[in-house]
Amino acid sequence: MKRAALAAALLLAGAGGCRACGESPTFTVRAPRAQAPPPAPPLAGPAVRALHLADFGAETRQQAAVAGAAIEAHRRAPFDLALFPGDAIYECGPTVDAPGADACRFADDQNTVDPGFAPPQDDAFARHERPLAPLAGIPVYLALGNHDVAARGVCGLPRRDPEDVARQRACLGVAHASPLWRMPGRHYAVDRGAARFLVVDSNLLKGDYGGFTLGGEVAFVAAQAAGCRADACAAEPGGCAKPWCFLVGHHPPVTAGTHRSDATPDYVARTRRLLDAGRGRVRAWLAGHDHDLQHLRTPDGLDVFVSGNGARGRPLERFRQVSVPGAELLFASVRWGFAVLAVSPSGWRYRFEGVDGAPIYCCAAAGAGRCEPAACN
Repeated sequence: MKRAALAAALLLAGAGGCRACGESPTFTVRAPRAQAPPPAPPLAGPAVRALHLADFGAETRQQAAVAGAAIEAHRRAPFDLALFPGDAIYECGPTVDAPGADACRFADDQNTVDPGFAPPQDDAFARHERPLAPLAGIPVYLALGNHDVAARGVCGLPRRDPEDVARQRACLGVAHASPLWRMPGRHYAVDRGAARFLVVDSNLLKGDYGGFTLGGEVAFVAAQAAGCRADACAAEPGGCAKPWCFLVGHHPPVTAGTHRSDATPDYVARTRRLLDAGRGRVRAWLAGHDHDLQHLRTPDGLDVFVSGNGARGRPLERFRQVSVPGAELLFASVRWGFAVLAVSPSGWRYRFEGVDGAPIYCCAAAGAGRCEPAACN
């Protein structure tokens, strides 16, 4: 295929799904033990159900289909909350040149926004909120993605320092609040039943930006993970009454998708700093960034879930290599879909569903164990 034709095909695929470029819109790979998995162990006690869906912020045919399927899943079995880790507004995040936007300032903690700031009207947020209107009854939490703070190329502004633009976009994303948008800080914790979600600004894995440093995320994870269950929870006072801890960030620590090139030695080292701060208490990492569905495991055994096929697919992806030596790919698919995490005191389950409402892949973790492939029921 000539270069111009290939570029056009890829553009069509990103905009809503190419049907003329030879791709398989259902291409899926599974590790051997995920091809005929055993039944999942039961979840004991009340379970928290969370929708996990990233890279959702473009109004495409794919976005409409995925949103409709997620809303129908909520009608069948209601979610308790929704997690959207990043790229909620393509291409360039909030509108920094809207009247009054330049007054947005972070507080002294460099995490929350100065409470005196009143965000201006910005229709860009509708790209995320409009298709999710039926979910307005549940809390919807977001994280910052790379497009949400983009400040270079087409996302730059004349005579404006890109670092300043990125910081302002982050500020506007945190400042915005609606029934379908909660981001109380660049990083923050959410407790629901047996789960604690640690939402981080994973843009810092690529490098410090806008005056923010990875050290702030490391300190946050260390402080919050101390209140989560350890592997041997019975060994510490009240340990088994603590929640299971999940890290939520746009960039995954490992991937078999297009962004595997992110995994430079510096990126891997920065990821390790963040995970080490969790002191073994993080059960899984919920991410996006790659526009597909993946379940991976880091060399140290951490479960990683990429649910990034919200609005722009990559149907030509074939998942031929993982980004970090020693990491394992258990499942990956280019199918349009979303994920549901269920967490109870006895363990947790994770499930990918397609736009037809049928399960694509499931895994289950008993206690502090890993999420092993399981039959979807």
